[in-house]
Amino acid sequence: MFVEMKTITVKPGTGHLIVEDFQGKNAMAEMDGSVDKRILVRTRNKEEEKVIVTIRWETEEAYKGWKKSPIHVAGHRQKKEKPAYIVDFTNETFTEVSSNLSV
Repeated sequence: MFVEMKTITVKPGTGHLIVEDFQGKNAMAEMDGSVDKRILVRTRNKEEEKVIVTIRWETEEAYKGWKKSPIHVAGHRQKKEKPAYIVDFTNETFTEVSSNLSV
């Protein structure tokens, strides 16, 4: 399993804007090798909110296929200026080595 993790730190009260944006992107689900997408929100900190989006792929090659796909490339060509409510953004990738829940 190959995982992309986007961590977006935003100003308080604006995390829902990131959630709405990622909930509306369904083209990824149609791609071969796409497994699932999860959206996590942390709102406990009064100075900021954090949204983590994890996208799992069967293989790294499937992930790379998505990144090179015409629909993904076109979406980034229409890139707008970063909204003022976004404080920080990181994008990392990982290879999943275990998903066993037994203790």
